[in-house]
Amino acid sequence: MLKKTLLLTTLIACLQPALAKDEDPMARPLFLRGEMNNWEAPAAQQLAQQGELLTVQVALQASHGAYKFKIADEKWKADTTYGQFDPSAKVEAGKPVVVKAGWQWSDMKFTPPSDGQYRITLDRRDPQHIQVTVSPVG
Repeated sequence: MLKKTLLLTTLIACLQPALAKDEDPMARPLFLRGEMNNWEAPAAQQLAQQGELLTVQVALQASHGAYKFKIADEKWKADTTYGQFDPSAKVEAGKPVVVKAGWQWSDMKFTPPSDGQYRITLDRRDPQHIQVTVSPVG
């Protein structure tokens, strides 16, 4: 009985950090999800920590027109699915837009002015004023 109790205690202790990570929205991995990747969450488009910001680079083509996208975790959890607060606004290169967490917010829309690599930056330093910026790389 003692062995079973120790085994169960050890198992719970090992699982606790993994479960806590899933419950903490700030610890969940986030991905660029949209028309550029069929709304999937590919490892290549996981946002990476850059100081206090999260960023990812992606190749976009001007001929595509407006790309619709969101930033979200793998499971589309409401507290880490970021969409545009103002559905009529468009994302412009280098200009931050306010986003909110939740499924009800609109897709962001960005039309690249030229073919190339673009950096998507998520700034969550102020939880009341979360922003996304799309900028050309280079």
